[in-house]
Amino acid sequence: MESCTPIYNTSELTNDNIGNEINTKTLSHTLEESIRQNTNEDNQSLETNIEISSVNIDLSINRSTESIIQNMNNDHQDNERVLINIAEINNNITYLWKIRAEITCEYPKRTFLNTHGTGEISNWDLTDASGSITLVAFNLNSHTMSSKLKKNKAYEFSNLNIRPASDAFKTLSHQFQLLCTNGTTVKEIDFRLDHQHSCYNFVHLNQVNSIPMHSIIDVQGRVLRDFGISTGERNDNIWSRRDIHIDQDGSHFSMTLWNSQARLVDRNMVGLNIKFKNVKISWFDGARILITMANTQLSIT
Repeated sequence: MESCTPIYNTSELTNDNIGNEINTKTLSHTLEESIRQNTNEDNQSLETNIEISSVNIDLSINRSTESIIQNMNNDHQDNERVLINIAEINNNITYLWKIRAEITCEYPKRTFLNTHGTGEISNWDLTDASGSITLVAFNLNSHTMSSKLKKNKAYEFSNLNIRPASDAFKTLSHQFQLLCTNGTTVKEIDFRLDHQHSCYNFVHLNQVNSIPMHSIIDVQGRVLRDFGISTGERNDNIWSRRDIHIDQDGSHFSMTLWNSQARLVDRNMVGLNIKFKNVKISWFDGARILITMANTQLSIT
């Protein structure tokens, strides 16, 4: 029995091999294109993500910057000085403030001696519609402010210290004083007070013996006796003094008028109805008396 051995067509075998090679090349080319396309898509996606991230970072930075600027603006607004009245001044103020006031009294400059040597001190009364307060300056600040501040002129003041007023030396009823510093700023302004309608806080003469010593008060009454003017010299300065007795509803009190106040009325004062703003309760010869000061205002009614 003859065996049957398959006979292959050489041309068919060759064509099959060529086809397989072509398919392999095609598959390889397709795979490379797919990989390249995926890589390009990944790169594009990465670039897009990087761009988005960059935009987000820029937005974040801008928002942060805007937030910082807003906070700085808020801080700036918070740091703007608040205009307050003299009557509001106290040592519990916790914000930046300023005042506008007129110089209603300028006291003579004084010198002092302590362990640090010789110094000088200047005082002024600042007044607005709500009241008055003393401004104090020492040494260099005294010299600087003396050249800037003029009586009856108005100024805006900022960067002043607040301290309690000493009962023994104060010349106003305000509980506090203002102290100039090296950083104090002063600017002249257009500001006018109504001096024709000064505010008085009268204390009746029958109450003077019951209120604290060194208090600064306003009083009124009728002059019963006028002892005339005496004068003298002390520390190379000339002084003038005038003692009077005044009456209010049967209550009598002694008063001493000093210097310019003593010579303000050029005739005998008996019978005159007078009122005083800013007189001080003092002690002389075993009894309380009322004394005038440089800022005392005297008017005849």
